[in-house]
This record gives sequence, C-alpha cells and structure tokens, in this order.
Amino acid sequence: MGLGALSMLLPSPVSDASAALIDLDPPLARILRYKLLIHEEPNARSKNSGFFKYDDIISLPKLIYVENIFKKKVGWYQISDTEYIEAAWVQPVFNRLNPVPRDPLPEGGKLGEITVPKVPVYLKPNVRNIHRTFYYENNFWVLKLEHDEYGLPWYELWDDLNGLSYYVPARTVHLTKPEEITPISPDVAPDAKRIELDLYKQEIRAFEYDRLVFKTLCSTGIRDGLTPVGRWMTHRKRPCRRMVNEPANPNVYDLPGVPWVSYITIFGVAFHGAFWHSNWGNVMSNGCINMKAEDAKWIYRWTTPAVPFDQYYHTEETGTRVDVVTGYGGV
Repeated sequence: MGLGALSMLLPSPVSDASAALIDLDPPLARILRYKLLIHEEPNARSKNSGFFKYDDIISLPKLIYVENIFKKKVGWYQISDTEYIEAAWVQPVFNRLNPVPRDPLPEGGKLGEITVPKVPVYLKPNVRNIHRTFYYENNFWVLKLEHDEYGLPWYELWDDLNGLSYYVPARTVHLTKPEEITPISPDVAPDAKRIELDLYKQEIRAFEYDRLVFKTLCSTGIRDGLTPVGRWMTHRKRPCRRMVNEPANPNVYDLPGVPWVSYITIFGVAFHGAFWHSNWGNVMSNGCINMKAEDAKWIYRWTTPAVPFDQYYHTEETGTRVDVVTGYGGV
C-alpha cells in the first residue's frame, strides 16, 4: 500500500508543479471528526462497528471511491474487508522530523511548516500551560531558535492575530527554503494567466494563454453568496494566517497556521489550504476557497504578485485574474 494510496489524494494538475516530495516515512492519517464511525460497508447508511476519535493517528488505509445516491463519487478508506471510514474526515499526514540549524535565524524570522501529525503548543520552551495543538502542514512565521534548560531546541512561532509567541520543539518544523516557493511560470505574462473557479463543480482551473495548466477540486461557501460570483484578482497574499470567525458569524472557529493564503476580495475571501477536512468537491467554508495545502501552495506560487521570500505579507494593486462562475448557465 504506502505511497500508492497517498498518490490518489494528491492534485492532478496538467503539469507536475504540485507533485509531492517522495518520502520513505509511511503515510499516516489524522481523524478530523470527534467521532468518526467505522462502517461495515462504504455507505453512510450501513451499520457501524465502532469509531475513531478526533486527532487519532492511524496508518493510512486504502482509498476507494463509490457512487452515492446522487451518482457522485465519494471517497472511503477501507481498513479491512468489513471496515470503512469516510475520506472527507481524514487528513493524510507524515511524521517527519527535521535537522536544527546551527546558525541563528535571520532577523525578522522566516517561514516554517509543521511536518508531524500534531504537536502540543507551549507558552515557553518546555513549559506547557496552554491547551492548543498545531497540525501537519500548518505554516507559521518562525521568529527565533531557543534552547530550554536541558539544551533541547525550540522554535518561537509568531501569532499573527494577537502578536504573542508560542513554542514547539524545533525538530517538528521545516524551515522553508527560497527554492520551495519560487514563482511558477514567471516567464508567462501576468495578463496571460487566469483562474476559473466553478462553484457548481467545486473545481479550480488555471490557464496560461487559454491553455489549461492546473485543475483540482476545492470547497467553497456553504451558502450562496459567501463565495462571491464575479471577476476578482489575487491582489494580496501571506504564507500563513490565524483565521478566527467574525463576531456576527454563528460558525465559531479558530484556526492557527492556515497555509498559503491568496486573497481575492478586500473582505478576506481567499484561496488557502485546509487541514480540518478533506471533503473536496463539496461546499464546506464560510466563503473562502478551501484546498489541499499542496494545491493552495501551487496557486500561491503561480499567481501574481510574487511574495518576496523574507516577507510575511505582500500586496500590490494588481494580481492574477480570478473568475468565479456558477457553472450552470453563466455568472
């Protein structure tokens, strides 16, 4: 099994721009529901024989697709001949530890990515008095490297919402290298690039000179209007963001480390990675365009403006055109 099952979850661009790095670690899975039922058949109406709890980590099972009553293909993970769980509530993850650099981080910090399934968060190195967990593919701005009283290395991560700092063991964070986020197709004229977001198909399509170069599923706003129809542009970006619901929003959420954020409206609607569900192809969000992290990174790198490597936030007057269409008879 191994990497074969994981490859079925990766994006399917026309190019290989978002291909995953090959790693010898076995793929794992994180459970995303507080009680994810284990069904006897790949059918939500079938009997259940048990459940997994939120944040359980298991070996990544075999992925299969079946048609539901609406003739739509739905993903299920097959644990055994008589055990299945819904793929929509499973995050494929790895457990990858990283070398710790000897040199100090550059002044102002740099981008880092969590590379383990989950890691507890500390207020100070080796002093845990907050109840928070960071997750695989979370992005954070790393301010500096510190050592605790035992000489163990920790990274200070900046909370971009409240300005405070938190700490995680340094080996759980990969420090991003410049070549990992260089622009994709920089030789293509900015006005020759465009994105089409199809709300009906829940599909993103990217074009260069009207040639399709990237296509993937996504999850947009649950209610009509949350993801606004019309013509927009990716005018500002940031590699990470803590996203919290507005006071008037009945859906309460607090999501640190949301990766690869490319905004299309001044009200904060954006393409970004999502680590709290895998229900691609179905509406799920409060208006943003949820994507697999590797897909969101591709959009972040391919669209304009390009974000300088040492900047946490970047904006310009223009960006890549984004057409949000209904997909069933016009905009």
